[in-house]
Amino acid sequence: GRNVLVIKDVDKGKDLRTKGIKDLPAFSNPSWSPDGNQILLSGKKEGQTDLYVLDLRTEKLTQLTNDIYSELHPSWSADGSTIIYSTDEPAWNEGRTFGVLTFNLAEMDMISGTTRNFRVFQGADNLNPQYDANGDVVFLSNRDGYRNMYRYNIVREEVVQLTDIPTGISGISQYS
Repeated sequence: GRNVLVIKDVDKGKDLRTKGIKDLPAFSNPSWSPDGNQILLSGKKEGQTDLYVLDLRTEKLTQLTNDIYSELHPSWSADGSTIIYSTDEPAWNEGRTFGVLTFNLAEMDMISGTTRNFRVFQGADNLNPQYDANGDVVFLSNRDGYRNMYRYNIVREEVVQLTDIPTGISGISQYS
């Protein structure tokens, strides 16, 4: 079956909209744009995972990336000018870790479409990035074998560990 996007009114507990997305059979990690008019998605089409934006008014789907790399867990900046996400591009270009493609952080400028990769804990899976109120990036990494939370200051290129849980912060699967 196909994935379906459900938009709910949480106060009333009812569905406002339920729809499949034409030409995108599988998608995950929907992220509302700050203006509430678009949804950013990680979509899988013909075996490739790329980033897409769905305009909720026109229902137009725009593909943001189209490459051999996988892009996961996209999230908007507070002003909507950039998005942050996880990508395996550095692992494709710089080498796998024990034969495995790992994920690092990247940012896309939504006006120009230019991207930049952040070299944070190469060889680890750096996932679920979100901008915080200061414009820093909070993310999860398994850099020491356990998944914990970190904050990356883009300007200073500094990382601070926020949690140190011996068993790690866990998800249902490796990438959740």
